[in-house]
Amino acid sequence: MTVRSNRPLCVAPHCRIRRRHLDACQACPCGEPTRCRQAEHCDGCQPRTARDGLYLCDLCTRRIAEDARTAAVLHEDLALTLIVRRGKGERRGNGDSAPIPDAEVIEARSAIKATLVSIVKVIAEERGFSYPDDEAPAIAEYIARSAEWLAGHRAAAEHAHDLRDLASDSRNWRLAYPSGTDRLYIGDCPRPRDDDAACGTRLYQRADQAEVTCRGCGYTDTIEWWQRAIVGEASGRVDAYAIAAYLSMHWCRPVDASLIWQWAARGHIERYGQDERRRTLYDLDQCRQYAARIWGRAA
Repeated sequence: MTVRSNRPLCVAPHCRIRRRHLDACQACPCGEPTRCRQAEHCDGCQPRTARDGLYLCDLCTRRIAEDARTAAVLHEDLALTLIVRRGKGERRGNGDSAPIPDAEVIEARSAIKATLVSIVKVIAEERGFSYPDDEAPAIAEYIARSAEWLAGHRAAAEHAHDLRDLASDSRNWRLAYPSGTDRLYIGDCPRPRDDDAACGTRLYQRADQAEVTCRGCGYTDTIEWWQRAIVGEASGRVDAYAIAAYLSMHWCRPVDASLIWQWAARGHIERYGQDERRRTLYDLDQCRQYAARIWGRAA
């Protein structure tokens, strides 16, 4: 489908409308624009319409603020990762993840800070503002407050692209929230056994599997069903792994249990005792609210 408009289009390189294409489309994954425009997998190449007087659309303008804040969280959590990995935090996973060189973490933090600072310089010098404190959260808020101004800046495409790269870079996420396995632990099976006790078998989801099967009782269902059974519709106090799986599904982004531990270590969420297996429990509502605060609304 091709959409024509007299209004200018968003200049952000990552701005796309699914299955909508420019007239001169050469970007279809299948190489056949006419057929690809009808395909579910087609990401399209038609950007959204820019806001009046700006170079970016509403979504990409909002993302400037969201991505700056996400980048700041990554910057802070990369530092905390070094502490947690050296044993000064809760025990993570099964302990079989490969060690990450400190130099990689330091390099990632430096790259994030350098990009944020470069955007701050543009704002400060061109708007005549004073500089913020030299801390990632303060820098991110400074950028977020100028999101609309940046969307109308002549280099809006570059700013939007750089911030999106920081916030979505899989390497930064892997370093900040390392996982030792290709499967995601989502909690323990809550289904009752013959004696009415919970099955308790550990449940895992693999990226190539649409459903999850309990190896203990043999029950199979979707990840959505298991999430409701384990953590409830919107509330409950459960362990970090179950919350990480819940956030991964609802925010469509990689979330490792170590992120929940880091939120608690930084005082963003509270701990609520332990279960019978000595696993620390957290309030799901509190985690949902903090996730919405730093990532925006759930998908």
